[in-house]
Amino acid sequence: MEYRMKIIIRCSYFVLFLCTVLGCAGEKTIQTIVPSVLSVAVTSDSPISQYDPQLWIRQYIEKFAEEEKLRVEWNVVAFDGSWTLASNDSVDLVATNVASFSDRVVPGSTFSDPFLYERRALRIRPMDAANFETIADFVGKKVGVVSGMAAEIDVNRRAPSGVNIVTTTSFGELYSDFELGRLDAVAEAEYYDLSGRVIPSYGDDVVLIDHHDLNPGSREESVFVIRDQSKGLLKSLNRFIKKTYFPL
Repeated sequence: MEYRMKIIIRCSYFVLFLCTVLGCAGEKTIQTIVPSVLSVAVTSDSPISQYDPQLWIRQYIEKFAEEEKLRVEWNVVAFDGSWTLASNDSVDLVATNVASFSDRVVPGSTFSDPFLYERRALRIRPMDAANFETIADFVGKKVGVVSGMAAEIDVNRRAPSGVNIVTTTSFGELYSDFELGRLDAVAEAEYYDLSGRVIPSYGDDVVLIDHHDLNPGSREESVFVIRDQSKGLLKSLNRFIKKTYFPL
């Protein structure tokens, strides 16, 4: 009888150990606004281009959610101010390619570890490559930006007098205007993985010029914005970022 009790006690300790390390059955490692549903803010409804960062981000988050056994609910939003959505409980996670600027820190949410970084550049047509080298060459020309983006900050800061800055509300509008010939250039980014390798984001029909850091000597890193009340999400996502190369 005494031997049997010892076995029972040892088994109880073992079960307690497993619950502590792995989590007991029924206990959710990540607490989301809606149980088992990861609500995510993005800027594009159905990205399909292999060159689209929003496609890379969706695929990355989908893999994370699959590993965590969460169903993803996508919420398409405007980029400008999107970093506030996690703090006001609109979503669990903002995946709009937010740069980790200090003025985008909002109480009630926290930045994840970075998953890529960017350098500023201007997109032009290949046939115009001989005509343009820097923003200073666009006096009398039209350069498009998306409202609230780092590109807008950069162009407003660097463009000399006489450059016509055209502000749009979305990337869809921006690139449509460029393709229709309404813009001479688009202010955007060149994307890099964390080791410094370029992530291809355009084909032979595009040329990027005038590469530079938004803030000289400082990397412009992209992060996810996590709702603080979504307990366990930040820790799990950072662990995923550490072990999973971006983009997939």
